[in-house]
Amino acid sequence: MASNDQQTSTPEAEAAPSAASPAEGTGESLQGSGDASKGSSRSPAKKAAADDADARVVRRVRLTLSSVDPFSVMKLSFLIAIAIGIATVVAIILLWNIVNAMGIWASIDSLGRDLTGGDPLPFMEFFTFSKFVSYGTVIAAVNVVIITALGTLLAFLYNIVAALLGGLTMTFTDD
Repeated sequence: MASNDQQTSTPEAEAAPSAASPAEGTGESLQGSGDASKGSSRSPAKKAAADDADARVVRRVRLTLSSVDPFSVMKLSFLIAIAIGIATVVAIILLWNIVNAMGIWASIDSLGRDLTGGDPLPFMEFFTFSKFVSYGTVIAAVNVVIITALGTLLAFLYNIVAALLGGLTMTFTDD
C-alpha cells in the first residue's frame, strides 16, 4: 500500500549526494539528506497541512489471508500453551490452598475415619499438596504438546482450505 504523503527529492540532492550518505548505492531516496540551508528540506508548515488533510481521509483496504506459515503458528501456539500451562499450575495451587483453608480435606478425612472405624481413607494420600502440584504439572506438560500439535495441524489445514476456496477476506480501515 503506497503512502499518499511521499516526498520527492530535489534535483540538487540527486545531483550532488554527500559522501557520508547512507543511502548511496542502495537505491533509497535521498529525502532529508541535504543541508537545510541549501533548501533541500520541506518547510514544517506545509508538511503539517498535508498531514492534516491525510488524517481526515479514512482508507479501506481489502486483503485476503491466503496462507499462514505453519512454523510461525507452531511457535506461537507453543508460547500460548506454555502460558496456559503456567496458569494451570498456578490455578491448581490456589484452588488446593483455598480448599485446604476451608477445611474440606480435614472434613473428608474425619468423615472417612468415622465410616471406617478410625482408619484413614486409602485415597486421601492422593490429595496432598505435592501430589496435586505434580498432577497439575503433568497435565500442563501434556497440554503443551497437544496445543502445539493442534495449532500446527490447524495451520496446515487452513492452508489446504485456503488453496481450494481462496482464503479469508478481511477489510482494514485506517481510522
